[in-house]
Amino acid sequence: MVPDSPLRHLRRLRLPDRTTLPDADGLAPPGAGAWLSRLAAAVLAAGVLAFGFAQGSMTIVLALPELLGAASVAFLQAEFALVNFTVFLLASGGALAIQLLRRDLPSDPPRTGPDVTAIVPVYRDAAVLDRSVESLLASEYEDLRVVVVCEPDDGASIDRATALAERNDRVDCLVNTENPGSKAAAVNYAASVTGSEHLAVFDADEVVDPAFVPTAVAGLRDADVVQGRTVPEPDGFVETAAYYESVVLGELTDRLVSLVTGFRLAASHAIVMRRSAFETAGGYDPDMLTEDYDFAFRCYEAGLSVREQFAHPSRVTAARTPRDWWGQRKRWLTGYAQVLHRRLGALEASRRSVFALGICAGSVLGNLLILSMAAKVAVLVAVDATAWVAAPLAALAAVGIAARWYDARAGHLEGFDLGWALTPAVLVCYSLVGIVATVEYVTTWDGEWYSVDKTG
Repeated sequence: MVPDSPLRHLRRLRLPDRTTLPDADGLAPPGAGAWLSRLAAAVLAAGVLAFGFAQGSMTIVLALPELLGAASVAFLQAEFALVNFTVFLLASGGALAIQLLRRDLPSDPPRTGPDVTAIVPVYRDAAVLDRSVESLLASEYEDLRVVVVCEPDDGASIDRATALAERNDRVDCLVNTENPGSKAAAVNYAASVTGSEHLAVFDADEVVDPAFVPTAVAGLRDADVVQGRTVPEPDGFVETAAYYESVVLGELTDRLVSLVTGFRLAASHAIVMRRSAFETAGGYDPDMLTEDYDFAFRCYEAGLSVREQFAHPSRVTAARTPRDWWGQRKRWLTGYAQVLHRRLGALEASRRSVFALGICAGSVLGNLLILSMAAKVAVLVAVDATAWVAAPLAALAAVGIAARWYDARAGHLEGFDLGWALTPAVLVCYSLVGIVATVEYVTTWDGEWYSVDKTG
């Protein structure tokens, strides 16, 4: 069992220091620069749509070999693009299905072993903190200690974390007095004052499967990092859209990239890692808006092995309103642009460095491709060739239905719904958010970010 922690004396520590966390409401009236940035984003989006429409309207003539009659076949570029998109979706869906169904679990996951410190950074999440802490205490791995890291100005979370610590000796409340102001700094601080062989990081609203930590510890026998899967709870209209978005954009689109490059996301939630791996990667960078995306690339370039373990996913709360959905995605995608900026400056003459830059560029510029694809759909509708649109729509539906069937059958979620029909619209909205976020990062972004209300 985990011995008593040296952090116990910090449980009741409360300091008046203010953190550097930006205003969470994100509702400051936009200035002239912000309006110009929005105008630039609108012009760029309109330009992408116009270019996609013009490109999709072009006719491609393909000359067949003599064996096939030496004839010529003419078709629209839009038809060609949608066929390619459909093939990509089906191939990626097949790769994801194989990974989910294979499970790849150890036959003897340990109940005891190396000490694991589960770090739970919290900021304005007092209402949902119990979800993560109580699920971790129910873990099938016994040598697990939970450290909740609070910000000095978040009294509600400190009170809740202190109460949880007083109820269970395996929980500690730590106030980040060293470098307050970000999730990354909170995790780094907790790692610096604990000494366990393995570190894990979970979100405050994350319900962790009891079997995840022991199987992750088993996975660390031949890997440096084990990354789990998170499943947004589809308990509302926006939440349902977020679930299917996570399947397509969070799990599907990078399957083939992972197979080709070996890159796998090492995030800052649902993750268990060797302390040596955390230190090799340099921890999480507090200056990065999406600290996990940056961390993943540093793990990749350092040659650390990352294993994905999807059999025991965590359940997380999703954005509950369109405003929260937009604000959260804008924060993520601004962070992607920031990571791309860093990758450009850190480019080296190595295979992994070049791959890292290409993958990161794809996550930013891919939004232009999605919006361009919408313009190509418009081309086919305009020429009364909508039958070509059925193929990618059917592929998206098949992926969504299969994922929901799998999660329901495995007990990760309950019931079934028709939310998969929202996926095309969600993809277009996501691409628009990405364009706005990237333009604002280049023109006016000053470090602010948006915080989602998780109280419902």
